[in-house]
Amino acid sequence: MENESLECRTAPILPAGKRPSPWEWLPPSLIPMLVLAHFAFAQSARGMPGGGLFLFIAFGLLPGTFWRLLGRKSWNVHRAGFAAALAAYVLSTPSLRPNAETLRNISKNWNLALLGFCLSFTQPLWGGLRLHRLLGDVGRIEITCAQSVALCFSGFFFNIFLPGATGGDAYRVYVLGRQGGAGIGSAIATISLDRFLGLPSLVLIVFFGMALDWRYLANNRTLSEMVPFIAAAGGICLLLIGYLVLAGKGRRQADKIAPGEADDTRSAGRLLRLHRLLAKNVRRPATLPLALLYGALAHVATIAACQCFGSSLGISGISWMRYYLIVPMALSINVIPVAPGGVGQGELAMAALFAMASSDGANAQAGVMLMLLFRLSNIAIGLSGAVAYVAGWRRCGWKATWP
Repeated sequence: MENESLECRTAPILPAGKRPSPWEWLPPSLIPMLVLAHFAFAQSARGMPGGGLFLFIAFGLLPGTFWRLLGRKSWNVHRAGFAAALAAYVLSTPSLRPNAETLRNISKNWNLALLGFCLSFTQPLWGGLRLHRLLGDVGRIEITCAQSVALCFSGFFFNIFLPGATGGDAYRVYVLGRQGGAGIGSAIATISLDRFLGLPSLVLIVFFGMALDWRYLANNRTLSEMVPFIAAAGGICLLLIGYLVLAGKGRRQADKIAPGEADDTRSAGRLLRLHRLLAKNVRRPATLPLALLYGALAHVATIAACQCFGSSLGISGISWMRYYLIVPMALSINVIPVAPGGVGQGELAMAALFAMASSDGANAQAGVMLMLLFRLSNIAIGLSGAVAYVAGWRRCGWKATWP
């Protein structure tokens, strides 16, 4: 038996003579290209170069394809190659590559760029206020508003500097669950709900932008084709918000009838336990509206920061209200988990949307630089989060409470 288990552990990844079928390695190679096909060809028809993009992507996906043929997991290799291909395409395209004139515009309008950085720094502030409100309903953890904000800054650091963009969430779950006394189940439910509530706020901002600039949306074929998907996302968000409203109402009624009984989830099923954990975060009637408001304010701050970055780059011909339509769309494309951190795909999305928003398509290069400035501001927030993390570690050694 011991020899058999040892043989199983040391067996090769693939049996001799067996190779993965095309159905195993073709989809990871072709799906990223097919996802961007319609979008890129639409921009090529409007004057933005996109024909060579697929050649770069094809070469970028080759390492992952060969890795898959060897019988190994290739998803992360495909992601890295996809990001490298997009970055190489941007740097090799003169109409997208930042040049000396772009840098001169930033240095000339440095005060606007600085204002954009300051507005970006308010994102963890609104996130901390939302988290503090949700934790206030749980009742098992005492955390001040300043501690919630510092926790969000530290989470930003782990999100930026760890792959996957979920390191900050795992860190916050660990701090609240293990060291804050909330319990792992409650901490996971709270952080998951905190993350989710940013989505309805984003959809609300997109609808606001659509209402502000509906003429432009109606006359743009590419963007108008996205309206059904945006409407479907809005409908799903409304259903989930309605569920949370009813869950909070039911929790309040249960607390009046038998306080503490609903906390006993050990004998409950998995779905019922999850329902009770989520309901604990929205006990008070004002919690959910305030959480959505804080999320909307965070998105407005992000859009205002992008407006400042755009003004510092000299972007012209795009009204302020159009930013409320194209910036959320570009950032939504940026968070699709294809390229690590959205590197390349966010820059191309911003370039394409700004080119479409201009009458002559001349703002594609500025769109790339705007996304780079936004990334730089997030890196600055992450570095400040590292300071908050070290300060909390020195203060109490990460024992009972944080910081």
